[in-house]
Parts: sequence; C-alpha cells; structure tokens
Amino acid sequence: MPAPTLRRGSIPAPVRATLFGAFLGLVTFAVTAWMWRSGATQAAALTAEAALLIALGCIALIAVLDGPARLRRARVPINRAVPQAWWPRETDSLSLLAACAGAPLVIGAGAAVLLFR
Repeated sequence: MPAPTLRRGSIPAPVRATLFGAFLGLVTFAVTAWMWRSGATQAAALTAEAALLIALGCIALIAVLDGPARLRRARVPINRAVPQAWWPRETDSLSLLAACAGAPLVIGAGAAVLLFR
C-alpha cells in the first residue's frame, strides 16, 4: 500500500499563513536577539521596533483596503439586515490571512521589543 501523499493546497490557507507568520516572528526574534547579544543593542531595539511597526501597519492597511467594493460602498440604513447578496463570497479573505500571518509576527517582534529595549 503506497504512503499517502500530501497534495498541494490540502492545507487550509489560514493555517499556512499562520505557520508563515510564526516563522517570520521567530526569525525576527532570533535576528534581534543575535544583534543584542553581539553588542548592537541600539540596532536590535530599532530592528524590533521597526518590524513591529511594519507588521502592524501592513495588517491595518490590508484590513482597511480589503473587501468587496460593494460592501464598502453600500448604503444600508441602521438597524437593517444586509442582504445576503452583499455578503462576501470568499472563505479565505485577505484580511483573515493577514491576521493569521501577522499575529505571530507581531508577537515575535513585540517580545523582542520588550526584551531587548
């Protein structure tokens, strides 16, 4: 019996985004720790703060700019339900993927900011 193979695309996109974000968070923390340990404390603090600011800014920008245009431009009176035709159709929105990838990255950069300041 052949071993089961993992087809491309079988891992959900939010899981892949979370793993990628965790990898970037660990790399950010490791580079900052290496810089701090080698004596470049100011550069380590600046690197950690810049990574945190860039990650937060990109997540916020994607969250603001993402979404179907008709949902952003919809003029729906308050206390009325949005028609189902206006609901987003995609299950893996860009905002969700940005949050999944950005959260671990922000945690890694934030930990570096707190430890190596």
